[in-house]
Amino acid sequence: MIAPYRWIKDYVKTDLSPEELMPYLIGTGTGVEGFTYQGQDIENVVIGQIKTIEKHPDADKLVVCMVDVGTETIQIVTGASNVFEGAYIPVALNGAKLPNGMKIKKGKLRGVESNGMLCSGEELNLTEAQVKGASEHGILILEGGTIGQDIRKALAMDDAIFEFEVEANRPDLLSVIGIAREVAAAIDTDLHMPEIKYSENDEDIHAYVDVSVLNPEFCPRYIARAIKNIKIEESPDWLKKRLRSTGVRPISNIVDITNFIMLETGQPMHAFDAADIGGDKINVRTAKKGEMITTLDDKERTLSERNLLICDADHPIGIGGIMGGQNSEIKDTTKTVIFESANFTYGNIRQSSRELGLSTEASMRYSKGVDPAVAKLAMDRALTLVEMLGAGEIVGGEIDVLNCDLTPKTVVVTADRVNALLGTNIPIGEMTRILNRLEIETTDDGTTLTSKIPSFRAMDMGQGADIAEEVARMYGYDKIEEALMTGAVAAGEIPFHESCNDRLKALLVNNGYYEASTYSFFGMSELDKLNLSADDPLRKMVRLLNPLGEEYAYMRSTPIPEMLKVLARNINMKQKDIRMFETGRVYLPDKTPIDDLPDEKAFLCLGVSGKDEDFYTVKGTLENIIEAFGVKEARFEFGGPDYYHPGRKAVIRVNDTAVGELGEVHPDVLKNFEVTERAYIAYICLDDLYQYADDTHVFTPLPRYPAAERDIALIVKDGVEAGVLEALIQQNGGSYLESTVLFDVYKGKPLADDEKSIAFSMIFRAPDRTLTDEEANEAVGRITSAAKAAFNAEIRQ
Repeated sequence: MIAPYRWIKDYVKTDLSPEELMPYLIGTGTGVEGFTYQGQDIENVVIGQIKTIEKHPDADKLVVCMVDVGTETIQIVTGASNVFEGAYIPVALNGAKLPNGMKIKKGKLRGVESNGMLCSGEELNLTEAQVKGASEHGILILEGGTIGQDIRKALAMDDAIFEFEVEANRPDLLSVIGIAREVAAAIDTDLHMPEIKYSENDEDIHAYVDVSVLNPEFCPRYIARAIKNIKIEESPDWLKKRLRSTGVRPISNIVDITNFIMLETGQPMHAFDAADIGGDKINVRTAKKGEMITTLDDKERTLSERNLLICDADHPIGIGGIMGGQNSEIKDTTKTVIFESANFTYGNIRQSSRELGLSTEASMRYSKGVDPAVAKLAMDRALTLVEMLGAGEIVGGEIDVLNCDLTPKTVVVTADRVNALLGTNIPIGEMTRILNRLEIETTDDGTTLTSKIPSFRAMDMGQGADIAEEVARMYGYDKIEEALMTGAVAAGEIPFHESCNDRLKALLVNNGYYEASTYSFFGMSELDKLNLSADDPLRKMVRLLNPLGEEYAYMRSTPIPEMLKVLARNINMKQKDIRMFETGRVYLPDKTPIDDLPDEKAFLCLGVSGKDEDFYTVKGTLENIIEAFGVKEARFEFGGPDYYHPGRKAVIRVNDTAVGELGEVHPDVLKNFEVTERAYIAYICLDDLYQYADDTHVFTPLPRYPAAERDIALIVKDGVEAGVLEALIQQNGGSYLESTVLFDVYKGKPLADDEKSIAFSMIFRAPDRTLTDEEANEAVGRITSAAKAAFNAEIRQ
């Protein structure tokens, strides 16, 4: 929120400079960011008037102007084509300084003396809101002015502009009056509210319009007034200067009044051309699905049932609390105006504003909360300005549809309680004075404070602690003695899932992986690149209501497309031996009712590529993870989705649950994602993995007796998996089998084409004695017999 100091001083009489005021505001906790002086980077620029223009004797595109600058008439050479005799223009005199750092000095242009420079709006860093014509090409042509007057004063650019950070609980500070109220309380002086004074004719507004609020839960209050015999013209200079000082472009008297009231009181207002209100009826209702309206910014918008509309008898004429419709805007031909001063619930306006992608000054205020009581003040103030400006005749009567309780809340708290909260010993009389200074009407009986909370503070005050906070900030934080905190301190605890993630990331980093972070949403085209079938479960996704575009229209159901993009970028940047990982969540709507929130599953995704990397790099990493988390009964089985190479993929199972997958990415998929090297991907559902995690550590003493080592190579059919054979060995090896390690897989002569040899190294050990060769050989025999029976396996000689 920006607030010009001169405007603040319309309501607070003070001789303090902005520099002197700042410590008071900071001391009371008001969110003042600071202030800047308008035009402080402009020096020695005045209003001038061109008296004569002659062609330059030696340059076709230059002209010589004689310019009256008040104290003298000076000669200036310019190449601007839009200047003319009699024009009022900004003149940078000798020694002037401009916002772009340029310093103006006397000189000659093509041999002709030039004693200054005529300035454009851009050179003075002006906007169209500050002065009409500032954005046009060429010299800035002013509408008039006092010759020789400093340009900053002429354009009301010599004020200090305060900037405030307005917290969510203080929407009352989104107005100049709200800021002035804080200033008055901070410096302990009176607030002078603007005068309300207007007359009205003996007609009845109901002859012009009728109002119905069909959704009162979204519209707590709606006030309408009518003004006839409208005179659409420019606003007076004082009003235009007030608007320009806040960056608002003046348009016409009626529109300027509504903008001024919003800035002054914080209450957005709107003016409708009565001739465009069909059936002389205003209905406040929610939109029908797919209903359309063209707003004042000339954009056609499609609405949903959540959007609140201002309608006439036939069609929408505005989006409530956000923007009016183009079909009822104020025009030069407008003769009768209906003023709207309404209150809309902040939740609905905030949601609608985001849904429509339409943010305005009005919606910003409504989204933070506007006091329903201020709607009446704003309307009366607007009518006062209408009469002051002679803009029209005010029709008698007022329509005020009130759907909320304006009775002020009462808070009762003892002075002892306030002092206990603050650690102070402030007299109750001082507390009462402080609160009344804040317009919180308060009385006390010597021990207890009874406060009526004003409507503009109803959002953030409702209990004794709030009263204590107001007393503290106005009493002065610097007067409260410092004290150490007291109370019990409990040790923090990291949630199980988070601690597992920390361990997992540390393990992966130690294995040479780098962490990636990608978007949680993507487009349907990403799944197309994975060559998924039309009915693949991954295609069931959560669609965003307001996506950035179709390429980001869905919450991800798998992280694999984004990981492949990460690999592609790194390969294109000539990185070698790439190892990446990402943890996050996928969103699966098919796990819960479609109208409910999606089922969020935590995942780990690995991406590996490089000449020294292969399938077993990823498999080894996953085995390290399984071992680190103490997951028992985990096994790798051949299989997996079709986006992996058909012969180089596996599914990870724990008991009967598939917890993950891994494999080499199919060449067609690599091509779709522009990955030019072989790549390997792994995906684990961490929620499933962690449920099998076991942190139990069993101490095993160092062996006291030597081991008996045996190797065995079994010839089996191609379809037999090494993991299945390893499980068979462990089941039949007996109690002395200590470990089993796969060390060789062979295919080729003299084996048949559909055969392979799988070799294991086994260690046998007894805990209480040296194991005999006969006992070890007996165990190997059992294993061989079991393999023969299960897979028709033969010993490779």
